[in-house]
Order: sequence, then C-alpha cells, then structure tokens
Amino acid sequence: MPRIKLLTEEMANRIAAGEVVERPASVVKELLENSLDAGAQRVEVEIAEGGRRLIRVADDGCGMDAEDAVLAVHRFATSKVAEPEDLHGIATMGFRGEALPSIAAVSQMRITTRPHDADEGTMLTIEGGEITDARTTGCPPGTTVQVANLFYNTPARLKFLRGTATERGHCSDWVTRLALARPDVALKFSHDDTVLFTSSGRDDLLAVLTEAYGSSVARQMLPVELHSGVIHISGYVSGARLTRSTRKHQLFFVNKRFVRSMALGHALNEAYGMLLPSGKQPMCVLHLELPLELVDPNVHPTKIEVRFKNRGELHNLMQEAVETALAEAGLRAPSLRPARGRAGTLPDAGAAGRWEGPGAEARARARRLRVNPFAEAVDERQDGLEVHGPGPAEETRAVPAAQPLSPEVADGLLEPLGQVAGTYIVCRAGDDLLLVDQHRAAERIIADELSQREDEISRQMLVLPLTLELTDAERAAIEEWREALGAMGFEMEPFGGSGYLVRSVPTMLVDKNPEHILQGLIEEISEWGQAGTDDLRERLVATVACHAAVKRGEYLSDGEIRDLISALNRSPTPGVCPHGDPIIVCLSHEQLARQFQH
Repeated sequence: MPRIKLLTEEMANRIAAGEVVERPASVVKELLENSLDAGAQRVEVEIAEGGRRLIRVADDGCGMDAEDAVLAVHRFATSKVAEPEDLHGIATMGFRGEALPSIAAVSQMRITTRPHDADEGTMLTIEGGEITDARTTGCPPGTTVQVANLFYNTPARLKFLRGTATERGHCSDWVTRLALARPDVALKFSHDDTVLFTSSGRDDLLAVLTEAYGSSVARQMLPVELHSGVIHISGYVSGARLTRSTRKHQLFFVNKRFVRSMALGHALNEAYGMLLPSGKQPMCVLHLELPLELVDPNVHPTKIEVRFKNRGELHNLMQEAVETALAEAGLRAPSLRPARGRAGTLPDAGAAGRWEGPGAEARARARRLRVNPFAEAVDERQDGLEVHGPGPAEETRAVPAAQPLSPEVADGLLEPLGQVAGTYIVCRAGDDLLLVDQHRAAERIIADELSQREDEISRQMLVLPLTLELTDAERAAIEEWREALGAMGFEMEPFGGSGYLVRSVPTMLVDKNPEHILQGLIEEISEWGQAGTDDLRERLVATVACHAAVKRGEYLSDGEIRDLISALNRSPTPGVCPHGDPIIVCLSHEQLARQFQH
C-alpha cells in the first residue's frame, strides 16, 4: 500500500484556511478587499465578540449572479486573473481565489448578492465549506457576506484566539489600513452595535488620517508630494516631535495596496537622519503609484510583501520625497539631490544607479561614510546590496568575544571611567575592564524600584490630567489591561471619542515625560494579547522600565554616570536587565594582555 495519499477536499480546504485565516482580522481583511475590488463606494463592516461570533461585510459593489456566487466559494476560482501573463500586472487587492472558500471551511457563512441590473438576488448558505442551501431572494444591489462562529469546527484554532478587546483591535487595524488605502470609499466599522470608525469617502486622505489617529496627530503631519516620470509619491509624514516606539504606524501603500517594505522603511529613516530621537520611529501614510510591471505582489501568500524591479531607484525617490517635505517644514536643510526638470523626469543615472550632477562629490563622500543596503549595485549578483569591506591596510586582528560578567559581582565593584558613543559606560573592576549598556542598566534600576512593593505601586496624581488620543486598537488594549495598568500606578478613563484621560502615573515617572512613556507602553501592550498570564506584573514592570529608561545614544554628565553605576551596584541582579539580556560585558586583564601581545 502506498504511504503517500491524496488529501480529501475537506482536508485541503482546512489546510488552506490555516494559511489564509489566522484570526478574525484575517477575515475582515479578505472580505473588505473583495468589496473594494468589486468597485464598492460604500462598505459597512460589523463584528461581534471581537469577530469570534459574527463578521458581516456589506457593500454596494457590482454583485454576483447565481452562477458566479456558487463558483466564488470554490478554491482557485477568481475573476481577477485568467492567463499567466496576468500575474505580472496585478491591479486588484486579491487575486488568488482562496479567501472565500478558506473562510467558509472554518465557519458558518451566508452570502447574499445581486448585480445592479438584476431584479432578484442569490443567497447561499455554506457550513464547513459545504453549500447547504441556495435560493433566490430580494436584496439590495451589491454583496453581503456574513461569517458566524469562526473556527467552530476547529476548536484548536479557536482556543488560541485572544481576548475580545484584542481581536477587536486587530480587526480595527485592518479597517483603518484599508480606509487609508482607499480614502475615496466610505467605510463604517462597528463592534457590538457601537460605531468605532467612519470615513466619508470624499478622497481626503488627511480626513481619514484624522479619524484614525485623532486631530492632535493629524495637525503634526506634513504633506509629501513627488512626481518623477511614471512614479508618484504622496501622503503624510510626522514632524520631528511626533514619534512612536515601533514601526507599526509606518503605512506604505503601493498602487493602493498596503505593503511592508524594508527598502521604503529604510528610506524613511534615512530622510529623518538625526532628527529622530534614539529608539524612536516616525509615523507615515505614504502612497506610491507606479506601473504594474515594476512591482511583483507574488512574493508572500498574504500579498503584504512585494518585490520592486528597481528598488534602489524607489528607495532614493522615497528618501527624496520625505527629505523635501521635512525641508519645506523647516526641519532640515534642503536635500543635496539635483533638482528635477519641469517634466518631472528622472535625471540620468550612472552605471551603478547613482545620480550624477550637482552635489555628486558630496553624495559620494556621504556614501563612503554610510551604507545604503538598498542601493543598486554594479554587480547584479549582489542582488542590490552594497558591501563595504576594509581594504588591506584597514585589516585588524579579530578581537575575542568579550565574556558576560560573572554573577559574583559585589556591591561597589564597578568604578565608572567614562562613556563611549553615548551608549556604553566604561568601568573598572580591579584589574578588569567592563562595558555597561546604559539603557539596560537603567532598565534594571527602574524595574527594581517598581518591584519593591508587592501590592500597588505608589502613584502621583497629576494636577493637570494628560489627554491621549489613541487608535481603536490602543483603546482596546487599555480596556483589556486597565486593571493591571491601575496596579502599576496609571489611573486612566475614557474621555469621549478616541480620547483617554490619565489622572495618575507611578511616582518615580513624574519627572520622566510620562506622556511619551505611556504612549510607548500602550503601543506595545496592544500587541500582547489576552490579559491574565502568570507573569503579568513582571511583564508590565519590564515594559515600563524599558520605556522610562535612558536611551542608547544619550550622552550623560559625569554625575549622571556616577549615579547610574552607583544604583546598579546596589541592585540584587546587576548582571541582566528585566528582559534577561546581559547588562555588563567584561574584558579581563588576561584578555587585554593577549590583545597587546604581552
């Protein structure tokens, strides 16, 4: 008997569902993208219990007749591609023909649809991937897909879903992204009969951005606009004072499709340069429009990652667009890049894809000092990576890896000597040389102070409460974690719309810019998941300490260095930070002697 067997259609559908449907947000994304591809101008998204019990997406798009409705729930059935050549010019958000059958395989689905020129519509009922009922019905033009009891037949997947507020936040994230991708479409999102987000469909990107992030964020966003031949970059980037702890709020859209791109993210950060505080990231909503043949969306099953044909050129254009926006706002000097002609065409590029013309010498000098990993290389075999290695005269002997400090560190052992690169504090311990990571050391000190009390941490009531404008995902995170945050000293309450009022903070954070600390903390816990884990307090302590600690790249005075090392010497665990990473690295006297060949 053969050991290899063909899977049944049911098993194949469930496996495909595992690739496409990770959580309720995956369903919201796929159904909403289908509505946009169907030409809808108005879409309503409704979920219940975080999408676990119900997801309903209704649109006024082109609709389907009875035959198309039945075909739509079969695998690899799509109206968006037909020939192999079509894969090289994808203009729609979805095209693989797996979304509806994959969702139907793990839910109880109902599809109601009618073309605009038909007198009656079609209603299909699908359970576990099988069509159980098909009939004609009266309904408005467009399509409504209702997904009930997600993962009802796959309890292992259901068990790993997070709390209601967390799943709601993930769904909200995708509605927001797609609203920003298509500001010309009116979207409405509600959870348990409460409207959380609306966009007008007036093709006003700034208005959608205001609805998503609040007016205080929108006021600090700077417009971006750049035309270069067939390439158009537009959107908004944040001013220097508006930053976040992660790249989550860096949204790039290529031909109206949300994508993740290391090249575009790197270009954004290069444009800001020294404007960014250490450990902070800018926000952006940037649209890139270019010919379909210059972008390949077939890189990843989720279609989020793409490959660009001329990524070095696009990297430079994105960097220039953001640099120009920052320069026009008076935040940086104008770019050294050559001015573009009235026709908006690209200047001639050299053989290596680098611009020639005014300022070329200065740019060449800058390239020698800083590597652009997304620049086009002369040798195509390097796949676009510039490798700068030391020449023969620059070669040095390899330095043995420094060893972490042993746990037998006694109080008062570390004697500070100075600071290196605004990141490491040089210390002496007997005859040994030690390097202390200042950020991790500060994390350890703050975590020790926060952990001193077994019950609630002492708090300081604020004379003027802080007002935070948060996204729906961040508000959902606060709802999930409010009790734990209160025990940490953060007293918070809703303040209408997207606002939250902060009435108290931990006493030790009063002088450490609590607004920025809390913003970073909320942003991070919105990614955590369900509350109630055993290490909840330790996790929160570590996160608060991370956001409140001295950052790498901050230069400290001699007094601040002494205070930091003195506090570290008093710590019961000076060797590791709250996340378990080493704080101190030691070069022993014997290692130093070997390096100097003594």
